[in-house]
Amino acid sequence: MFYVYIHKLKQTEEVVYCGKGSNQRFRDYNSRGKEHVSLMKSGQLDYIILEYFEDENEAYDKEEIITERYKLANQCRFNIALGRRTSEQTKRKLSKVLKGKKRSKETKERIKKNHKRPHAKKVLLFKEGRLIKTFRSSREAGQYAVENGICSYGWCGRSLKTGELTKPTKEFPIGGFLFEYEDDNIEL
Repeated sequence: MFYVYIHKLKQTEEVVYCGKGSNQRFRDYNSRGKEHVSLMKSGQLDYIILEYFEDENEAYDKEEIITERYKLANQCRFNIALGRRTSEQTKRKLSKVLKGKKRSKETKERIKKNHKRPHAKKVLLFKEGRLIKTFRSSREAGQYAVENGICSYGWCGRSLKTGELTKPTKEFPIGGFLFEYEDDNIEL
């Protein structure tokens, strides 16, 4: 499930950022500027999810439309691009700012460290003790669960963390599925 969200200053109601996300992206500090993170950490922003989407491309399109609308009103100052599209003006600004800059060894190492991700763990899906399907990652498992009416993306993660069986809901009426990491299933 994807969504489009905005960050709005509580005091002035100015929209400072518009984005597309999933899970808890609207609250993440990753890939944001210092001033943006500072406002987030000090509790000066309201986080508002505007609309949910099943299709990521639809969410990107909506983000672009909303960002452009706010940019025309001199808002969304933390957005350097309209959705996935970077304007030629923004490209020129970035090129000018970055021209001739070299990253230190420490900076390069920090970037490497922050971007290293452990290999995704395989996830197994069970129903009544029988293996139904294997996935390469929890993301893939969550997407499959939603697309096939098994449970929400969040329930998939909950099942992986707690070992709980999914429970029937209005949107997902079957229930009784279990998601496990493959490593957890191996007996030594």
